[in-house]
Amino acid sequence: MIKIIITGPESTGKSTLAKSLSNYLKEPFVPEFSRYFIPALKESYTAANLVDIALGQLYWHQLYKSNANKVLLCDTGVEAIDIWFQYRFGDIDAQIRELFTADEDCFYLLCKPDISWVDDPLRETPHQRPQIFDSFVSLLNQFGKNYYIIEGQHEEDRFRCALDHLKKILP
Repeated sequence: MIKIIITGPESTGKSTLAKSLSNYLKEPFVPEFSRYFIPALKESYTAANLVDIALGQLYWHQLYKSNANKVLLCDTGVEAIDIWFQYRFGDIDAQIRELFTADEDCFYLLCKPDISWVDDPLRETPHQRPQIFDSFVSLLNQFGKNYYIIEGQHEEDRFRCALDHLKKILP
């Protein structure tokens, strides 16, 4: 089983790419846990909530794994929560970092912020996407994670870019 995490800054086409790859590969995809968790909160999310989100995301990875054949496609992973914690709270959370580094058997498709911003009630950083993208690159490099950068102005371009990279790793 190959675990592929589709990641990157906000509004970079991660969910769209996850759905497209899921349809093409005939494999399920794990949704982004925070999209379900944050709207259920009665107040703004806290640092402790981000730990809960990281744990929830990994729990969903495990749940969906039983439905996958050869590939587990994940619409984000703990790396995104690690980056977000740093951006939002100006620090590194040791538990989130440990969850990220312990999740070893992953391959990352890192979506570049080269498409237009799409407003969404959960999104917060329309102008910081390039800097946040650089944070993803730094984090993945720092821990020796395998990744490919996904780019292109259109959904089809990004899909083809992802497929070109996946052909190198999929059986």
